[in-house]
Amino acid sequence: MSVASRHLIAPEGDTYRRLIEQVIAGNGLPAVARLLSDLLGLPATVADEDFRPLHAFAPRGRQLPPEEAELGDGLAQRLSFDLSREPQASTAPPTMRVREGDGTEYAIAPIVLPTGVVGYVWIADPAGSLSQQAETAVAHAAAACTVEMVRQQAIVEGESRVRSSFLEDLLAGNVTSVTATRRRANFLGYDLRGEQVVCVLDLDQFLAYMARNNLDEGGIQRLKGRFRRSVEASIPAIWSRTLLWEHSDSIVILAPAGKEGKPDAIAGRVEMLRSAVERRLEGPSISAGIGRAYADLTRLRQSYQEAEHALRIGTAVSGASATSTFEGLGAYRLLYYLRDQPELARFCDETIGDLVRYDDERGGRLLETLRTFLDLQGNLSRTARALHLHRNGLLYRIARIEKIGGCDLDDPSQRLALQIALLAQPLLRGKAGRGRFSPAPSTEIGARDGE
Repeated sequence: MSVASRHLIAPEGDTYRRLIEQVIAGNGLPAVARLLSDLLGLPATVADEDFRPLHAFAPRGRQLPPEEAELGDGLAQRLSFDLSREPQASTAPPTMRVREGDGTEYAIAPIVLPTGVVGYVWIADPAGSLSQQAETAVAHAAAACTVEMVRQQAIVEGESRVRSSFLEDLLAGNVTSVTATRRRANFLGYDLRGEQVVCVLDLDQFLAYMARNNLDEGGIQRLKGRFRRSVEASIPAIWSRTLLWEHSDSIVILAPAGKEGKPDAIAGRVEMLRSAVERRLEGPSISAGIGRAYADLTRLRQSYQEAEHALRIGTAVSGASATSTFEGLGAYRLLYYLRDQPELARFCDETIGDLVRYDDERGGRLLETLRTFLDLQGNLSRTARALHLHRNGLLYRIARIEKIGGCDLDDPSQRLALQIALLAQPLLRGKAGRGRFSPAPSTEIGARDGE
């Protein structure tokens, strides 16, 4: 008789009854893991959807640290459950057995909600002799955890709706009384005194990601749920308190700016959060936008709008996986509001359009050279080093830029116009085709020479 069989002290039906009683009594997931361990005389673990242990116990109630409860290296990648019997999989989840290199045998069952797998339950037998009864008990424990997860989800969703509704009202500017608004925030466990800042986390190119991965409505909701949980799990290491609002495919966060409230410090925190969420999500990349900090509650709407602008401009200029602050946008703050004006497109085409088309058609690097030259205030030596060019090669390129672009790089006003056009280029890119701001004809030029 195996160790597991000797310690299974109740019939199968009674095992499920005892496990579910822990949930009904409100004792939660830790009680399910502890009772399962005591029933089987083996270590038992309840883990999240990424196989990270949440609660783990050895017999007689000894709590296990996460490092002792983790699955062995590579075991998670070997697991694949057939959930085609949903919703039956919620109450009668499938189980699998896997064996570690040292002979330890695991019985594992998923915790299944209609949205998909939200966690796992497993037991570990160092002797490698699990019984069928033990495997069934793990399935019963997973089913009990499903009931608890549904209960927790209902509570969390209720609280989340209240918090989201409050934050949505606040960021919409619906502040009729500062005192009443602060009192309402206190009821939700949030202190609105002092400077506050709004940041927005967004799934990059979400529509394209959906198309690439053939996500149906269920898949979309599962991804958004994982996104929200990833944010919620990552925040405590960065802020002790926040308010969240799940808005479309973004998550809006209100957080205290801190005693110093320095933009660099806030940006550092948000970047830590963004990268942590991106790692946890293991799906589409994440970008973040940050508004300015305000103590005046009526200006938090402005912080939200600034965060949205920083997000859109940051991804346009820097690409995916970017954290951008409104304060750090510089001239982009002005150009962003002009991006839909035809005059800006005409200005860019007249200023750098011929250079853009030359690079597109001939694979040249004139724009890169021009941008580096202007960024380095026209210093030839530093520009040559940055581009790994001989000084004569750089001078040749500059001559080509002036000829093809019809410009004089010694003229300060023309250099300013070129810099503005280069800044505006990422905001206009893709609006009228790659490398084109308007349907102006391309300039006739000779054979390519060393660009």
